[in-house]
Amino acid sequence: MLGKFVARMRKFNWDKGAARLGAFASRHQDHALRALFAVGLGLVVLLVHREVFAFIVARRTFSAPTIKTAVVPKWAGSQGEELVRIEGGKSLFDPQLVERVGKTFESCPWVQKVTAVERVFPDKLLVKFEYRRAHVAVRRENGFVLVDADGVRLPGVYTVPPSCEVAVRVTGIASAPPEPGRPWQDDSLRAAVAMADYVPSSTLLGRLGIREVDVANFAGRQDPRRSELSLVTSNGCVLAWGRTAQTAKFGDVSTEEKLENLREVLAVYPDLNGLKKVTLYFRGSRAVEAADSYVQSPGPAPRPRVVR
Repeated sequence: MLGKFVARMRKFNWDKGAARLGAFASRHQDHALRALFAVGLGLVVLLVHREVFAFIVARRTFSAPTIKTAVVPKWAGSQGEELVRIEGGKSLFDPQLVERVGKTFESCPWVQKVTAVERVFPDKLLVKFEYRRAHVAVRRENGFVLVDADGVRLPGVYTVPPSCEVAVRVTGIASAPPEPGRPWQDDSLRAAVAMADYVPSSTLLGRLGIREVDVANFAGRQDPRRSELSLVTSNGCVLAWGRTAQTAKFGDVSTEEKLENLREVLAVYPDLNGLKKVTLYFRGSRAVEAADSYVQSPGPAPRPRVVR
């Protein structure tokens, strides 16, 4: 094959090929020069751009500012105010700047998420974020602690809690609240919040103005014979609800059966007037205790009545 290739090369008219190549170069000389000029100009602009960019980045005029701001929603006033501080001095063009600022703000207990961090030249940063919202107030001995819908504890302890997404308050939580910004890992709290969320959806319970969910006896930790969860109405009557959905056992009275028991009590005692306590978790009977049975007097208190 090599011999054939050599033979073809010998037969090729090199003078004619050179003439054609020269004619092509002559016709396209202007285009070639223009292309060469454009490539050279592009290289010059690129080098100048890099030098200018390096010069701008190095200038203190384009340095990120020091951020020192108090973060707290308006509804909380100054209660639970958190300070966010970010040291400045770094270039506004720093590729890690946006991520660092965003993570610092998201570490604040009030901040649910950062939606944007924008560079505002020459030396400002615009941070946009969403606040956590108070979902339920938990009553403690020293005041009220707030949690959001995810069970995350919000900053502050409140003598009078602000308006929450759910008006029903929670009491009887045995565990201590975590540090602000951390989830409150407690099964009794989850059960109480679930009940507080359910109350507004029930026309019957909403009519009674349930103001508090008490889980002090959750899982029978005080007395296994007593109700694990109780509801306190606006007139102070206690509804002994029984076990929670988290601790329910086979054969327990369903939620609808408990509500039916409550309807039958209301038929006899409108708005539960004159009652101190109603027990709803027995099938086929509703035990009620009149308010006057709690008046201190010599001798034993009268026994609860059973409405059938």
